[in-house]
Amino acid sequence: MDFDALRFYRSGHNPLRYMEANMKKLISTLPILFLILSALACGSFSPPEDCGEGIGGTADEALFSQYFESMELVRASDWQPGTPGENGVEFAEGENLLVMFDVKSGVEVRACIQNTQGGGQLAFDQTSSFSEGSSEFPVGSFDPGAYVIRVIVDGALVKNFPFTVK
Repeated sequence: MDFDALRFYRSGHNPLRYMEANMKKLISTLPILFLILSALACGSFSPPEDCGEGIGGTADEALFSQYFESMELVRASDWQPGTPGENGVEFAEGENLLVMFDVKSGVEVRACIQNTQGGGQLAFDQTSSFSEGSSEFPVGSFDPGAYVIRVIVDGALVKNFPFTVK
């Protein structure tokens, strides 16, 4: 019996009523505690940072065809694509990645990489110019998670590459 219960008992009050009141307080705080712990387990509250107004969704295939013959996300070590997975291709943690493509005519390409699980900051955002022919755009390695590379030309999305790092 704790000190407050003992004081209630000596003053002639019923200690069971005291314990019942404390139990009601405990039961009423449990759902709040559960909600807080659940929210913390879900990770970051911030939405993924975007690559700009209107960048996302469906890629402009006509604009892609105007500038590129082909484009692929591959491992930098052997130029091989990742393993097909549930959310695009899968790569191992620590593998350096690059986007390989064949350019029809000179073009400025922006690669913007979003973490699709939230957390705020873009994982990569860089623009480079490429001339006609085969080219590579190194994008580096990433922590485990789900990502999407947005390939942007003239302010328009031309290709999406969803991928996962395990």
